[in-house]
Amino acid sequence: MKILSAELSGWRNYEHQLFLFDGSPTIFVGSNGQGKTNFVEALVYAALGHSHRTSTDSVLVRQGSHEAIIRLAVNYNERTLSVDLKVTTSGSNVIHVNGSPSSRRELARLLPLVLFAPEDMDLIRGEPEHRRSFMNDILTESSSTSAGDITDYERVLRQRNMLLKSLRANPKAERGSLDTWTDRLIDYASRIMVARRRLVAELGTGVAGHYRAIASSEDVAALSLSESIGPDIPDEDVRRKLSEKFASHQRDEIDRGMTLAGPHRDDLVITLNALPARSHSSQGEAWSAALALRLSQVDFVRRTSVAGDPVVVLDDVFSELDAGRRNRLGDHLVGIEHVIITAADVSTIPATLAGTQHFVANGHIDAETSG
Repeated sequence: MKILSAELSGWRNYEHQLFLFDGSPTIFVGSNGQGKTNFVEALVYAALGHSHRTSTDSVLVRQGSHEAIIRLAVNYNERTLSVDLKVTTSGSNVIHVNGSPSSRRELARLLPLVLFAPEDMDLIRGEPEHRRSFMNDILTESSSTSAGDITDYERVLRQRNMLLKSLRANPKAERGSLDTWTDRLIDYASRIMVARRRLVAELGTGVAGHYRAIASSEDVAALSLSESIGPDIPDEDVRRKLSEKFASHQRDEIDRGMTLAGPHRDDLVITLNALPARSHSSQGEAWSAALALRLSQVDFVRRTSVAGDPVVVLDDVFSELDAGRRNRLGDHLVGIEHVIITAADVSTIPATLAGTQHFVANGHIDAETSG
C-alpha cells in the first residue's frame, strides 16, 4: 500500500497543508518542534485510530480551532481509497471512506501501517500496558473478530470493575449480576488470550532472525506470554481456568474493587538468551529487540493484510541508533512499497533509504530536493 496524498486542516501546528507523495522513501527534514512528527502522527492516527503520542484527542486540534481534518488518498491493488476524518475538541469524531460512514475498526484493516518511533523503547523497558497495546493494535488491524472482542472486553471490564467497587462499598448487596458480567468477560477474555498466543507464535518466528541481523550478534531473542491464569494452560482449557480463577478470587476482587485475571493483566515477555530483556539488556540490545519486534510486525502485516505491504513510518528513529544498526535496519526495509522517514539530521539516514527530502518549518512543508 502507498499513500498518494495527505491534507491536514487544524491539526496540531498545521493550519492547512496539502502534500502529494511522489515516491518512496519520502523524507521529512527539519529542526525539532517544527511539525515533522505532527505530520506523520496524522497518518498514524488515520491508520490506527489513535495517536502514538497522546490518548487525548482534544490536544490534536490546533489552538483556536474547533476541529481538525485529515484527508488521505491511498492506493493498493490498483484500488484507490479516500479517507476523511474529523477530530473534534468535544463530541464524537467522524470517519468516512469513499464518502460512506466508517469506523476506527474498519480503518485499521484498510490502512495497514507500522510505526517505528523512539517510544518503542517502552516495548522493552516500559510497563506491561505498552506491550499489551502492541499486541492489541496488531490484532485489531488484522482481524475484525479480534477487534470486536477487544472493544467488548474493555467495555465489560469497566462495568465489572464498577460493580466490584460497589460491592466493596456495600458487601451485603446482591451478587447475582456479578456472575453475569463474569461470564461475559470470560467469553471475550478467552478468545483474546488464544488470539494473542497465535499472534506471539507468528511474531516469534521472525524476532530471532531480525534481532541477530540488527544487533549483529548470535544472541537469541524470543517471545512468550506471561498470563494471569498461570503457565502452560492449553488453549482448550483457557475458559475453564478463567472460570476457576474468578470463582476462587471473588472475595479478593471485591475487597480490592478490581478484576484480577484476564488479558488486561497479562504481559508479552521478550527474552535475550533466556533472560528478560526488560531487566537484562544494554541500551543497544534493547533497541535491537524493539526493532526486531517491529520488523516482525511488518512481516505479519504483509502476510495478513488485504492491502499487502504496510506503510512503514520511521519517526526520528535513526538518531537513536548507532551507525551499524541504522544501516542494518535500512537493509531490512529495502523493497517496502512506501517508507516514510522523519529526521532532524539527514546524515543519520542510511544510503539504502535515500529519497526525496521535504523540509518542514513552522507547520509547513516546503520545497523538496533529491537526497
